[in-house]
Amino acid sequence: CNICGNGRSVGNPDAFVNPSETCAKLQEDGENGKIPAILCDRIPSQINSVCGCNSLCSVCGNSMQVTKPDESVEVAGESMTCGQLQSNGFSGSIESNECARLPNKISSECGCQGSDDDDDDSDPTPAPTP
Repeated sequence: CNICGNGRSVGNPDAFVNPSETCAKLQEDGENGKIPAILCDRIPSQINSVCGCNSLCSVCGNSMQVTKPDESVEVAGESMTCGQLQSNGFSGSIESNECARLPNKISSECGCQGSDDDDDDSDPTPAPTP
């Protein structure tokens, strides 16, 4: 039994799914057959965010990165820094439907900018004169 489902892996193994059990322990129990199959099918929807099972999320969008990690933003009613939000995205703690909406919500606050350094137009080569 893979607790994340669909072959995904636990991104936050030390997170607690209940007061006495970590995601790593729950995954271990699943791999060792200690979780009945009928329960295994229900587990992913209950622990995906906590255990970091979601796909990785670039909170600024593809090829973009946070340049203001210490700025605060509010996402889903929770206040956090842009850096924390980015870490949550890279650990798989953000659901894909929320991830798709984040770039429009946080772009200016988090200073989202392209990570491609090849776009330096500060000294363009002049066109040849005829």
